[in-house]
Amino acid sequence: MTEEKILEDDFYEQFLLEISNESIDSGSTPQEVFFNRVTDLLIEEGDIKDAIYAPFLRTGLQFNGYGGNPLEDNRKLTIFLSEFTQSEQLEGLYSKDLDALLKRGTNFISKITSREFLQIEESNPVFSAIQTLSVKMDLLSQIRIIILTNKLIKIRSDSIKAPMIGEIKAQIGICDYERIKQLESGIEEKPEIIIDLEESQNSLPVLTAHSSESSYESYLTVLPGDLIAELFDKWGNRLLEKNVRVFLQATTKINRGIRDTIQDKPSMFFAYNNGLTATADDVKLKTLPNGARTITKINNLQIVNGGQTVSSIYAASKFINKFSKADLSKVYVQMKLSKVPKESEDADSFVSDVSRFANTQNKVNLSDFSSNHSFHVQIENLSKKISAPPAPNSLRSSHWFYERSRGQYKSAKSRNKTQAQKKIFDKEFPSKQKIDKVQLALYQNLWDCKILEVMRGKNNASYLSFFDGIEEEWSNKSYQFNERYFKELVAKAIIYKTLDRETKKERFTDFKSTVVAFTIGLLALHFKDSKSKRFNFMKVWSEQSLTQDFIDELLGVAKNINYLIMNPPVGMNRDVREYARKPECWQNIQKANIQWSSKLENYLISASEYNKLEKAEREKTAKTEEYDLVNKIKNAPNIIWKEIEVWLGAQTNIRISGSDSDLLRDAQGMNEIFSPSIGQAKRLFNIYNLVKEFGFEKEL
Repeated sequence: MTEEKILEDDFYEQFLLEISNESIDSGSTPQEVFFNRVTDLLIEEGDIKDAIYAPFLRTGLQFNGYGGNPLEDNRKLTIFLSEFTQSEQLEGLYSKDLDALLKRGTNFISKITSREFLQIEESNPVFSAIQTLSVKMDLLSQIRIIILTNKLIKIRSDSIKAPMIGEIKAQIGICDYERIKQLESGIEEKPEIIIDLEESQNSLPVLTAHSSESSYESYLTVLPGDLIAELFDKWGNRLLEKNVRVFLQATTKINRGIRDTIQDKPSMFFAYNNGLTATADDVKLKTLPNGARTITKINNLQIVNGGQTVSSIYAASKFINKFSKADLSKVYVQMKLSKVPKESEDADSFVSDVSRFANTQNKVNLSDFSSNHSFHVQIENLSKKISAPPAPNSLRSSHWFYERSRGQYKSAKSRNKTQAQKKIFDKEFPSKQKIDKVQLALYQNLWDCKILEVMRGKNNASYLSFFDGIEEEWSNKSYQFNERYFKELVAKAIIYKTLDRETKKERFTDFKSTVVAFTIGLLALHFKDSKSKRFNFMKVWSEQSLTQDFIDELLGVAKNINYLIMNPPVGMNRDVREYARKPECWQNIQKANIQWSSKLENYLISASEYNKLEKAEREKTAKTEEYDLVNKIKNAPNIIWKEIEVWLGAQTNIRISGSDSDLLRDAQGMNEIFSPSIGQAKRLFNIYNLVKEFGFEKEL
């Protein structure tokens, strides 16, 4: 190994190839593709809330993007500095390189309010970034600089000297090749959360709340407000990873009621607040000379209920000096803490149950956000089952890969050991034909005209909006998630990806994703308002592409939308990105009465024909489900029906009808003297579900 070069592995080669391919497909630079790919991973991980690409490079100055409006993130400014290389060999990033990169970034931030930047053209994406940030610099409480690089960090020190920017000492974060690899594989190992309370002289008085025979330990304690702020400042949303809804939203804005109590009646906070419910891998106790006990150390603390309280107290702590008279030293919060060792077989289910039952005041379905939700599994199964027609200039069919959990695509590809096998995989599952669950939510929200949810933030807001309602839809109308649903989803992906690529080629906008979203939203609205016409997604599916006429039509509308966004009405926010997120922007686009031409006619289908095809698909799905159910019942072990009959005979609180009893006896001769009809299979399945509900344990 030389000082300059480090031997690359298969992942590095594949990573560069995918960046290059996506760059060609989308029309974006490799640098932009790299930035978006890595920041998407960080958003999914909960490390950041948003990421806006806005590159700027001059002698002594560098800036690659920022994390959105700092006033929406507890007055914390997040800056991204990127060091991307297309070298075929994995390179190292050494101390001198890192120091130089940080110096260029620090210089840019320090000069962001200077006259030097006034001459930048408005069309330059960094112009909007400067407008957004320059007027907010005096309001900041934190500055975080995140280094993004596909090089391997090679420094001897365990820490980096953080630069001062004005009166604020910046925090430094690094996402290098090794971490990207871990994030992409979905196996990142984070350092343990170790809270040493004795060392910081914050030992907590505690009451034991479990019996000696209990399989777990539980404690009751009280946390001072300033300790909560200190812990959240150090560990952030990692303390909330098991609190699914709060962690995914990751807003940390001040709840108004909590804010008012902290500011006006801090000594009453304990009385007014419901407190926290938390878990930990380990809890260390100490007995004092007077017999009282204290908690001295907590390992891997997870706040599963009360995330809003914690994040609001933390947000208030950042405004104490300049913006509030709040005194956190008078704020106290009770905490119920359960210890469950991570090596325990039931650790995950225990934490999930604590979280679920602790959140019963608000409906929180942990499966809403889980990649194991039946909805995701169904879409994945459809993606494996359905072959896509050959794309233009191709003679063979392929598949669209649905990635319901991070790293699935790479994992599937890695199972092919030889280059020949990998080439076959690439042909069957091209990387550009991959849809993940966040993209699915984006496409569906746009066609459901939920444009404001899409514009609210990068990925998370749109994802949450879509999946907040999926439990009810899945429970009541699971039949609609059929082959037609999947084919329409792919058609929506083709439309989005094509327009995204073409707008980049035209180079008429620096806010490509914003314009693409509004254009598709306007197209969807056109059909939503029509009583007689629908969009023919099946034409897109069957052709696996868009006609040039349709592309031209989309681009024409996109150019009009781009002009409206770039020229806000008098009195509106001149910061384009801020304006685009306002409801007024979407309202003004609709009021502009942008017309669709006759080029759209090839993609029209009558509402009656659309409904007819949809009904036929539902009937086909229902028949398939009935066929599968009959097979499931026929293939079940015969003994299970005898066991159900015996189990029912021993019960006093559950009875079935005489005809069902007869059917249960007949089922014991399954396949020999009895073969169930569809109706009989449904009745047997209902009997099975009934006894399962009352405690029967055998699986069908």
